[in-house]
Amino acid sequence: MVKLISLDLDGTLLDPQGQITPASKAAIALARAAEIRVVLNTGRPIPEACFFARQAGCDDLVSALGGAALADSSTGQVLQRQDLPQNTGRRVLELCLGRRIELMIFAGEEIVLDPFSKESLLRTYPYPVFHNNAVVVEDPLAYLEEHRLPLTKVHGDWNQPAYPLEELRALDGLELTSSNDHDFEVVPAGVDKGVALAQLAQRYGVPLDQCAAVGDSDNDLAMLQAAGVPIAMGNASQSVKDLALRVVADNGQDGVAAAILNCLDPKLSPSL
Repeated sequence: MVKLISLDLDGTLLDPQGQITPASKAAIALARAAEIRVVLNTGRPIPEACFFARQAGCDDLVSALGGAALADSSTGQVLQRQDLPQNTGRRVLELCLGRRIELMIFAGEEIVLDPFSKESLLRTYPYPVFHNNAVVVEDPLAYLEEHRLPLTKVHGDWNQPAYPLEELRALDGLELTSSNDHDFEVVPAGVDKGVALAQLAQRYGVPLDQCAAVGDSDNDLAMLQAAGVPIAMGNASQSVKDLALRVVADNGQDGVAAAILNCLDPKLSPSL
């Protein structure tokens, strides 16, 4: 029997308009009534992960920043966090800034934006919880050094020819991944959603073979590999679908609700 369901957010729990549908909320409520834990495991920052967990009616523990942080959504308290090595973090920012890349810079528990990214994100990423928690500075690298902030994660988007991917791959102490076909994400080495799922499951006392995971993109692969019941969205990348035990409808057709309801079936097991 599935005892814990780990949900990605973008492309999975959120529909194409960035909303959680009534069907998804109802499915989560049914799962929790059946004493199944439902947790968010997302690349988004801690404030957004907590906001959407509360909105969806999920359990309190959330994984944010691609697995780099665990938090309690009921209080916003950060339970654990892993940051990039100091020298590596500095070099990452040196490589990424000034290229007209839309950057989200996650510095410990702060969200830092340069002016170009702020202007771009107001058009492409209209989520008030994100913008209300972000600080805009002319020189993010100097800001982090002045305030002695670590670098936890960087998300880059919307100017692919300028991405310094080869230079980033050459650095020690980081993992390079993506959440769709046009972005890149930098997180500390050893951090991924699969490790985060194991940490969440341990905190709730659930074996990994009794966990299901639902996702759509390559940064969900580790989460699906860790779970006993990996489920792919209909809009998932082919690599995610190839790994999954089953594929549900896409995020515009309440696929995540179907995935959750499938996990309520007592005949569903890790040996499916």
